[in-house]
Amino acid sequence: MEDPTQEQLENSEHLEKRTIGGELRYYVKNIKAHWPVVEDAPNAEGQEAWWTADGKFHATHAQLRRDSFIGVV
Repeated sequence: MEDPTQEQLENSEHLEKRTIGGELRYYVKNIKAHWPVVEDAPNAEGQEAWWTADGKFHATHAQLRRDSFIGVV
């Protein structure tokens, strides 16, 4: 699975563009709708997932990082 291009990230209706510390990021708008595992987690509030402009995926929840690694995302 290839990383998304910046154009794909820009055009996604499921992502919200934010600049954090000078870095452009594309955050998943409704993370609970996309990954039910987050909703079921006891620390679900505050979990985030995003792509950087170079198409790399990042997440605060370990399961999301694992899903990304095996290509679920």
